[in-house]
Amino acid sequence: MTREERATIHALTVRFADGDRAAFDPLFAALWPVVRAYVARSLPAADAEDVAQEAIVKVFARIADFDVTRDAAAWALTIASFEVMTSRRRAMRRRETAAELDGLEASMRSPEDLTGAREMLAHLEAFLGAMSDRDRAAIHAELEGEQAVGEGARKRRWRAFDRLRRMWRASHE
Repeated sequence: MTREERATIHALTVRFADGDRAAFDPLFAALWPVVRAYVARSLPAADAEDVAQEAIVKVFARIADFDVTRDAAAWALTIASFEVMTSRRRAMRRRETAAELDGLEASMRSPEDLTGAREMLAHLEAFLGAMSDRDRAAIHAELEGEQAVGEGARKRRWRAFDRLRRMWRASHE
């Protein structure tokens, strides 16, 4: 992105944030290719268009919060980067769940076993969804076999698994 493009995006964002609705179309025309290209470099093509659309919608939804002393392009790309991270986390969860379920399906034979495994995974997903981001990350790191560095990391993992065990026991007793 050139300095002129960056300056144009900034000027149009300031105008739009101040309530000038005529700035919307030129701002969208200037900002959309930048956001779409950034997201396309960060995600697979199948997801990039949707995530870029989500990002641009959030940019315009948060335009009233824009600080005019900051760079508008950097602000918009920051929002886009959060959408990219969210998309990656979402995709990671879907792949893990699908891979776990496929592994269980291959090792089980009866429909009852399959139904039980699906219910168990659904419960685990619900429990993990109720946990904090830090606890989920600790459990995920442990399951991936990552080494816990330091007493704090080991303690966090132990506490996260302890919370998960307590939730499981409370719902299955």
